[in-house]
Amino acid sequence: MEVLHAALTRRSIRKFLEIPIEMEKIGHMLEAAKHTPSAGNLQPWKFIIITDEDMRKKLGEACLQQHWISRAPVHIVVVAEPHKPKRFYGERGEKLYAFLECGAAIENMLLTAHEDGLGTCWVSAFEEDMLTRELGIPGNVKPVALIAIGYPDEIVSPPPKFLIENITYIESWGSSAKDFGAYYGYTSQHVQRLIKEGKLLLKKVTEKLERVK
Repeated sequence: MEVLHAALTRRSIRKFLEIPIEMEKIGHMLEAAKHTPSAGNLQPWKFIIITDEDMRKKLGEACLQQHWISRAPVHIVVVAEPHKPKRFYGERGEKLYAFLECGAAIENMLLTAHEDGLGTCWVSAFEEDMLTRELGIPGNVKPVALIAIGYPDEIVSPPPKFLIENITYIESWGSSAKDFGAYYGYTSQHVQRLIKEGKLLLKKVTEKLERVK
């Protein structure tokens, strides 16, 4: 599955089949998360896997009584370690980098799960104190999200999305293109022209160096 296709077809799933998940597929998700980029390669994340039925019910309660969550056979709770980037990047590292990077790791896991035929839902609505207490999470780290994982038992229609021209500016804030199709074509031609010119320049430099030899 191509990455773009995975991004376009992934959906948030809230109904799951009562089928166990191969742990190999959970491993694929963690491998994808592990390779997420992070500032200074500090990797400010931890992942807690939950399969126990009683604990899944408790987490459903902690997630503002969203009981459907407990029916997912596997949960992964993503935890940020903001103290890691704080040492090198100060307040911005603590309050921004750690959580952005955990979010990127979550998206990597969601796309990987989708590629493996699994359904997932990213849940960040929870009572933090209750969640940390149930999982024994220490005070210097912060839970970012719970990912509910299972084989999907529903087909979810694509939700409405803004047009690209409604969410994208060119070169500066407020400057947009009305026809992004035309803009894409222009940039593609521009890039191809630059590539062609670069190849010609490289050829000339190579020939000059050969003559010097």
